[in-house]
Amino acid sequence: MTHPTMAARGAQSGLTSRHWAVLAITVLLWLFDGYETYVLLLTIGPSLHELLPPGALKDIPRYAAYLISITLFGWAVGGVIGGLAGDRIGRRRTMIGSVLLYSLFTGTSALSPNWEVLALTRFLTGAGIGAEWGVGASLLQEVWPERWRTKAAGVLQAAFSGGFLVASLLWLAVGGWFGASWRWMYVAGIIPALIVAVSGRIIPESERWAQTRHSFSAIMATLRAYRRNLIIAVIVSASITIGFWAISSWVPTYVASLAHDPQSAIFYAGWAGALFAIGEMMGCVAFGWLAEIWGRRATLVVYLAGSIVITPVIFLLVHDAATFVWLQIVNGILTGGIYGWYAIHPAELFPTSIRSSAISIIFNSARFLAMLGPIVASSLIVFFGGYGEAATILSSVFTVGIVAVLFLPETKGQILPA
Repeated sequence: MTHPTMAARGAQSGLTSRHWAVLAITVLLWLFDGYETYVLLLTIGPSLHELLPPGALKDIPRYAAYLISITLFGWAVGGVIGGLAGDRIGRRRTMIGSVLLYSLFTGTSALSPNWEVLALTRFLTGAGIGAEWGVGASLLQEVWPERWRTKAAGVLQAAFSGGFLVASLLWLAVGGWFGASWRWMYVAGIIPALIVAVSGRIIPESERWAQTRHSFSAIMATLRAYRRNLIIAVIVSASITIGFWAISSWVPTYVASLAHDPQSAIFYAGWAGALFAIGEMMGCVAFGWLAEIWGRRATLVVYLAGSIVITPVIFLLVHDAATFVWLQIVNGILTGGIYGWYAIHPAELFPTSIRSSAISIIFNSARFLAMLGPIVASSLIVFFGGYGEAATILSSVFTVGIVAVLFLPETKGQILPA
């Protein structure tokens, strides 16, 4: 009796080497998007201690909020431009260009002589990251078979969290075990450029896009025709994004404040980030499976409600660093897992001709609002004298998403719009 080969099993399931190649390259690049995003959160304290003048050290929370917000602003600008470019010139070319952009300026961040230069390089890094997501998600959804694309999209979104995990473990090694400078964390950011240089030729173009490509004016006209879904989805996105960045971005800083010395602060911050990332990966993958069972809307409602519950638990009830670190697995599943929605539901609400533009606008335009989240959070932290009350108040923004998503069409069981 013969056993079927992997290729035969792939053919039986409708999956080919082309499908796996698209998944592999988009997952790998999205992993580095996550890495280059989380590096800032992990190293923001040490970098500002070095780059700020002595008299400004007391205002580190404010400068940290500025850096996070500037990165989000770049993400929003790049995302909207990259989404339109993806529909106009193609998924493949836009993805390669955006990866080179964020990789170059992450590496350049390592050379920053002051916080202003770091802010500029983070803006440009954010622009590249924002531009890459929409075209990568569109390419995956349009290439993979209907039967498997939702689950593949959950894996894609989980890769972003995988970047958080890689960054956290590397920071434990670089900053903790070896005591090296935070700058080395940014040097590693040039790796995606090397990946694109080696494998760029094997990235396929979406056949769906090639058959439906339109002029810029036609793209804008179609976007206007779908403005109801677009506006509601942006509201959902704003709820998710503001809540995440105003709350979870402070996890490393908060757990470091519970530590007794600088060395243990790096240890706890690194492990909190690592366990949050593990939970987030689990949550995103699970989102893809649960969305096929419960539906897209119900799954997001469950995740958002869970995020509202877990926030006061970890920030108000827990005062032990080790306990806080372990709870990041649950926090990551819920508060990080909500990002699984982005790779699944929005892509199913729009036709191919505007898919990249629409999902990029949904994913990235919310960052124009979200960039205010860390600044508001830092002000509330100062006002309340701690993280707990500020985080709990800000978690209420998730209720907006719970209500808004119910006004979007349920797309469970439907084919991807042509």
